[in-house]
Amino acid sequence: MIHRINITSQIRVARRRMSFPRAWLSVAAAAVTVAFMTSNAQGQCAGDMNGDHQVNGMDLAVLLSQWDTNGTADIDNSGVVNGGDLALLLGQWGMCSNGNLTNTTLSITQTWAQQPSGFVRTAAVLVPTGTGPFPVVIMLHGNGGNSSFINSMGTTLNSAIRVAPNGYSTSWNVDSEVSKAPDVAFIRELIALLKTYDNVDAGRISIYGSSNGAGMTNRLLIELDGTTFQRAACRVSQMITKMHHDGSFWFNASGNNTYDQQITPANARRIISISGTADPTVPYTGGSGVGTTFMHCQESIYRFAQAMGETSPQLTDAAGVPGNGANGYSAPFVKYSYRNGQVVHYKLVGGNHGLAVNGSNAYATEANQLIASFLLQ
Repeated sequence: MIHRINITSQIRVARRRMSFPRAWLSVAAAAVTVAFMTSNAQGQCAGDMNGDHQVNGMDLAVLLSQWDTNGTADIDNSGVVNGGDLALLLGQWGMCSNGNLTNTTLSITQTWAQQPSGFVRTAAVLVPTGTGPFPVVIMLHGNGGNSSFINSMGTTLNSAIRVAPNGYSTSWNVDSEVSKAPDVAFIRELIALLKTYDNVDAGRISIYGSSNGAGMTNRLLIELDGTTFQRAACRVSQMITKMHHDGSFWFNASGNNTYDQQITPANARRIISISGTADPTVPYTGGSGVGTTFMHCQESIYRFAQAMGETSPQLTDAAGVPGNGANGYSAPFVKYSYRNGQVVHYKLVGGNHGLAVNGSNAYATEANQLIASFLLQ
């Protein structure tokens, strides 16, 4: 596929602003057609100047700004940034491929107020056998957890690439947590990195969070654009009231927790949530818990349904459909569905924060199956 980007004109502009030899303009123009008709199969592309896992106009700007110097854009190590480096950069245009993802630990370094010198964020990865491409499920643990959450769903997600990041100080920064890490940026960059692997199906990326991880998933649903991921599952946590009120979704562009700027979430996503009515940690009907204030579970999922295009009124509590086994789930689950199943909520009557009912974990296991089926179907 040819990507129609007017690089030649960008180079002409750059040439007017700096000492840029006319001969190299012809070299660059000739290279453009070849570069854009060829997919990038380079590992860790040398042309990726800013580390965003792709070679594009941002990297071209860096190279041109260093023209005729011995800068970091000297890709061919000739001692000077010139047409040779320009040709190499254009030849790598597009996403940088890292080959096939294998069982590993991915790392991303971030800097913020709690870690001014930089901190390495990590994510465990488990890859199914086979050639792929595979769907991806990013699994966000609860407060106090870690990447061992990757094994929390039994075998239900084994056909997907499972990615379990570690929250800073074992938590995700939603509101009152100890961590004030830039987690939205972390997950955004993690997804961008995952998409550089050949066996990742970039069109089937899901985010699944439990408890504090579900709170973070709600935040990601609101703040990440529609190109990042397509499906989400929230287990035992709905939105906090800071995220949606007065008819609008809220965030803060700087990544803090003031939630003082309106935002329109990406649409066309599939979303499932499951919560228990006897949860003492995150109250089903909303209110105070774990240092913040929650919305009612049913209103929370309805607001997301509206963002996905739902125009009908919110379903009443009595309008939920109880499970009977024959309809794909058992009692005491009650299902609330919007947009022909695009956005779904399951109420577990009597379920606690671990989705146990009367001491039985059978419904927690069933919740695993409901979530996995929804994300992987």
